[in-house]
Amino acid sequence: MSRKAKQMVCNAGMLQQLEGLIHNKNSEARLVERAKMVLACLRGRPLQETALGLKTSINTVTAWRNRFVQSGLFGLMDMPRSGRPLHYNTEFRTTVLQLLEQPPPKGCSHWSGVAIAKTLQVSDDAVSRLLRKEGIRLNRQRQVAKIVAVTIARTPPPHDSEIL
Repeated sequence: MSRKAKQMVCNAGMLQQLEGLIHNKNSEARLVERAKMVLACLRGRPLQETALGLKTSINTVTAWRNRFVQSGLFGLMDMPRSGRPLHYNTEFRTTVLQLLEQPPPKGCSHWSGVAIAKTLQVSDDAVSRLLRKEGIRLNRQRQVAKIVAVTIARTPPPHDSEIL
């Protein structure tokens, strides 16, 4: 005999959000699967039937059901995972970005990842990871500056202006 899920109480707004999560094509697959488990439990489907229908275990369905009861929709999201702590934090990010606003060191026409690393006495890999994460490409800044300078030089003056 299959076990039946205990009746859960849920308001209409929460049901709409769960349905929207399932039907939204941009939702993560694991979030959709969790929402389907919870909806099945809300509709009173037996746990075993729900688990078979979603090709998962009864324990998984029970776990997500319990998380939903405790935390609502937020309970369906992934919990923060433990991992290696950040070695370089927001202070490091701020320092690098402020350094880029200053003129480059003597003998350099522009900042490079190695020059930043030497100035801050940190790993050049850490600097390159940060710059990549921020979308900053140091080798293209000179090209952009050249393009802007050429564009300004080639732009004709406005019709109303007077040439002095």
